[in-house]
Amino acid sequence: MKLNLKGLSGHFRQGIILEQHKEPILSQEIEKLITPGKVQVIRELEQPWNDIAEISPGEIVQVARLARIVDERDGLPLFRKLKLCAGRQAALRVDAMDDEPYISSQLGPLLHMSRECAGGLALAAKAVGAVSQEILVYGALTDLETRVPKTLDGVPVRRILGRYPGKPLSAQSLVEENGQVTLYVGACALIHLYRAVYEGIKQTTAFLTVAGNCVSAPCNMEVSLGTTATEILDRCGLEAEPTRVVVGGSVTGISVADTDEVKVSAATRAILALREDERDKKYRCVGCGRCVEACPMDLNPMLLYKTINMNLHSRAEQLDYKMCISCMCCSYVCPAKLDLAGRISWYRRSRKEGSRP
Repeated sequence: MKLNLKGLSGHFRQGIILEQHKEPILSQEIEKLITPGKVQVIRELEQPWNDIAEISPGEIVQVARLARIVDERDGLPLFRKLKLCAGRQAALRVDAMDDEPYISSQLGPLLHMSRECAGGLALAAKAVGAVSQEILVYGALTDLETRVPKTLDGVPVRRILGRYPGKPLSAQSLVEENGQVTLYVGACALIHLYRAVYEGIKQTTAFLTVAGNCVSAPCNMEVSLGTTATEILDRCGLEAEPTRVVVGGSVTGISVADTDEVKVSAATRAILALREDERDKKYRCVGCGRCVEACPMDLNPMLLYKTINMNLHSRAEQLDYKMCISCMCCSYVCPAKLDLAGRISWYRRSRKEGSRP
């Protein structure tokens, strides 16, 4: 069975090409910052399993629940996703599509911990009775020193080509189309599933990328949950004082003011320390139209931005503000550095919550 790529990268008429900056991070081994004593065993298990043949689909789901595994791609408990698809003959897709600059916190563990990832994939496939399996990676990676294999333990690795945003459809956990159910699972969640079944260990860590033009030693790390961003940046070192620290992707992440208050969760994908020239920010719109050309949803971000600022709510409705997917393409290409996507996203949330912006 071939993957239906509808909605994946390459099927948007618009979007943007992003420089990825994956190296030298991706070719390095995974660094560890694990707090002693935080590793926890699953006390409810008498002993771990030794072979996949010994464990039933229901037991795999139960172990995922006891291990408290959270899928890094959507923040959902893994056991709920597996339970929802049990017996539905789902197609299983592994998400290792790190399509934002700097980030390789899914692809890195996939390549450097391939045995655990493949073992976890086999367990997940058995849990849901998967009719097919594929691993998805972002195809527009031109700076790689590490070779991406065509298969992993017999499972095809599919390189998805095209522009950013690369995965609007796969951002959903479960997709049903033409009678076919497709389940998307993060690569790191599968590593934690492998450890839970064969080592009896709960998920107490997360995989993330630490990078940015202020970081002395950028890398992919496995970090204990609850570790602060300050501790992580201290470990990697800073060459310069950052003007902005971003948790998440460089395009879609959130800027934070106090790194002591930021603690790693299972869904934390990256911590980026960046130094930017304040003189490059927030000029007036020059009417270049780049945001319109870049928007994958065929919106007019600049017109929406102005409409929202003028509180023209009916006009914003006509301009389909609800269709915005917060991919940040418009803000990224804006030469005036206007926060177009941030303003539209804020407006959408405000209207959804019923408050008047």
